[in-house]
Amino acid sequence: MIGAVRLWDSGTRWADIEPAAGRFDFGRLDLHVALAEAQGVPVLLVLGSPPRWASARPNEDGPYGPGSAAEPRELVDWDRYVAAVARRYRGRIAQYEVWNEPYFSDLPNDRGHPSAFFTGSVATMVELARRTRAALAVADPGAGLLTPGFVGAANRLDLFLARGGARLVDGVSYHFYAESDPELIRLAADVRAVMARHGIARLPLYNTESGFALRGAEGQPAVSGLATIDRRDAAARLARSMVLGAFLGFERFYQYAWDNGRMGMVKDDGRTETESLRAYAAVRRWLRGTTLLGCRMQPARVVLCEGERGGRRLFIAWRTDGSAAVLLPVPARIDASDAEHALDGPFDAGRDATSTRSIRVDQVPVAWWSPRRVGATP
Repeated sequence: MIGAVRLWDSGTRWADIEPAAGRFDFGRLDLHVALAEAQGVPVLLVLGSPPRWASARPNEDGPYGPGSAAEPRELVDWDRYVAAVARRYRGRIAQYEVWNEPYFSDLPNDRGHPSAFFTGSVATMVELARRTRAALAVADPGAGLLTPGFVGAANRLDLFLARGGARLVDGVSYHFYAESDPELIRLAADVRAVMARHGIARLPLYNTESGFALRGAEGQPAVSGLATIDRRDAAARLARSMVLGAFLGFERFYQYAWDNGRMGMVKDDGRTETESLRAYAAVRRWLRGTTLLGCRMQPARVVLCEGERGGRRLFIAWRTDGSAAVLLPVPARIDASDAEHALDGPFDAGRDATSTRSIRVDQVPVAWWSPRRVGATP
């Protein structure tokens, strides 16, 4: 069911791997890589978050404790860490992300920001990327290198690429946290514009993190900076984001996270599925092998997307504003009898007020197939 794994908040930070200088503990990372290999899925490892002994500012507050958001005091320590990881997992870790959600001291609004996972300068981050590129060239030349996983406005990506980062990476990593469909589309356009400005428009763009915080989930408080919603709304937003991500050309879509109590696809026991996992599985089934041809707005604020697979047309529809369901007319030449709801499964004519001539549409995407190559206009 899972197509790829990104390792972060998984006990695999630099601080976990090298708790003392030159003493490595690969136990947790070995386990995650082996599990991914057993399922045949590629691994993306996020580098960074230094142990306190290696931190340039060991007493600075950080999201994982003092010193965790600073650059390394000695860059040779970074070289040793990256080289050790790359050698051990040569051919087994497909890609590396230089750092998670960096903020830059060059930007006045970033200084002292409580959400910063990196508090150094952009020049230092570019140098870390350069050294990572050099280490991979020796230890695992087949591994790909992505930009740091940027979040929020695209100005940090712009700065990183302008200072030399564009020449070092094989793809762009971005965290597309968005509270609405239009916001996701606008953010993707901003990121694409920055990539084009720096001559890397053809590089793949990865959504390496996005998610939706649950209201009171598992007794946890809300996530700072994110609106809190219920499980069904979170699942609906995930499903819509996956479809829009395909439409926007994301190379890969990573949901945060598999087992996070507030934002996860399974509950804290690691086994009990949530509505988000059901929605993810449905949309993945719809999109695998499908070429998405386009999405457009219909009356009553219904988004209608159209794709093609094996000579059949796929239609996916939802309402954007979370208001009451509407009936979407289906033209006579399209058979909607096999319609499927992302959360509730195959449509039931009684429950869903659905016939082959209309589809009940709400904020949770619904899909149906046409046996012929036809247009999508209702």
